[in-house]
Amino acid sequence: MSAVPKFDYSTLLAHSIHEVKNSLNMLLNSVDHVLSTSEHYDADANKILSKIQYEGKRVNDDLVGLLAIYRINNKQYNANIDEHNVYDFLQENIAQHEVMLRHRGIKKRLECDESLYGFFDRDLITGILSNVINNLYKYTKDQLFISAFEEDEFLVIKIKDNGPGYPEHMIISNKEITNENNISFENANTGLGLYFSKLAAEIHKNKGRHGYITTTNEGVNGGSCFSIYLP
Repeated sequence: MSAVPKFDYSTLLAHSIHEVKNSLNMLLNSVDHVLSTSEHYDADANKILSKIQYEGKRVNDDLVGLLAIYRINNKQYNANIDEHNVYDFLQENIAQHEVMLRHRGIKKRLECDESLYGFFDRDLITGILSNVINNLYKYTKDQLFISAFEEDEFLVIKIKDNGPGYPEHMIISNKEITNENNISFENANTGLGLYFSKLAAEIHKNKGRHGYITTTNEGVNGGSCFSIYLP
């Protein structure tokens, strides 16, 4: 009698997360559409819809992060590194949050040379930016400032706000700290978003160097500053 094949629960879980994420995206697109025509609704209705949108995006970011973490840690993720115009890429990512930012009264600013190009995995960096912007939405006073530039042969993307800043246990001030693996989702030293961002940055490798992230309180008026360094 042949043995019953072992059921792969982890693969089923990954597939289920992917399906839920797709359904949630459809829901969020519907909320975006409703908010874009919000002149037909009163202030209370807009507030409720904005809350639904924020929470939906937060859940979606967590699902994206969980799926990516699973695939990276199980060596099932093949980074799709390609050349991208950084200015256009950042504009597109900001536009995905346009309605939500407008309803919260957050003023946005982008500082990036329109001729700047970089090599990175578009999906992973989009996931990082979405997570950071959605977190910023909750804590910033009213400003979002994104900049991108080259520094020491790294592409650097910085996201700043004018909120209260990061708590001490979430400060990652340099590459060495990141390399010491003080960010650990398993040990609950930090949140899922930072753990995902760390893995997503590190999968970018070039000439013996890998990407990394930093978090400081060098944002606008002492607000948070999240930085991605890609070789």
